[in-house]
Amino acid sequence: MDLLICWQSNRYRGYRRRKLKLIAVSFRKYVSRAFAALVLLLAVASTALSGNELSGRWTLTITFPDGPNSTTTKTHTIILDVFPRGESLHGRANLTDESGRQVGATWRQVGKRVSIAYELPCPGDTPCASLILQGRVKGGGVVIKKGSVIVVWDTPNDRNPALFDTSNGTFRGDRTE
Repeated sequence: MDLLICWQSNRYRGYRRRKLKLIAVSFRKYVSRAFAALVLLLAVASTALSGNELSGRWTLTITFPDGPNSTTTKTHTIILDVFPRGESLHGRANLTDESGRQVGATWRQVGKRVSIAYELPCPGDTPCASLILQGRVKGGGVVIKKGSVIVVWDTPNDRNPALFDTSNGTFRGDRTE
């Protein structure tokens, strides 16, 4: 039990009188409720923030042109194994395509925004390219919707500011583990 001392204003026959009044108040009940609410808020906030982390296994469906200056597109389905980055700004990942070929990738995440960069596994008869995927992790960390892809082909182009042919595409990602 805590005591609260306050001034009480009183009107008596047109005159204002003030007197001290002692009020008994139990603050423990309010403090325990506030503490419980704070603990609950921190627990929910930490799970919500950690749920959007990219690390884990993802299936990405990527659609982009099949060559520089091409109007036909192809769709690739790849498996992306993303390793936790720890305290680093960048993380590492392994990427496996439909043919079972593996390449290394790197990724970075700021809030919900994520970017992934890797080089296409090239069999030799098709143009090679590097891909940069940009998107947002949504749905509590289980989906990447409406991601954009920048394809930088290995064919030189002096008229392009990148000095290589570039194309655009789209991707979507679904967490599998």
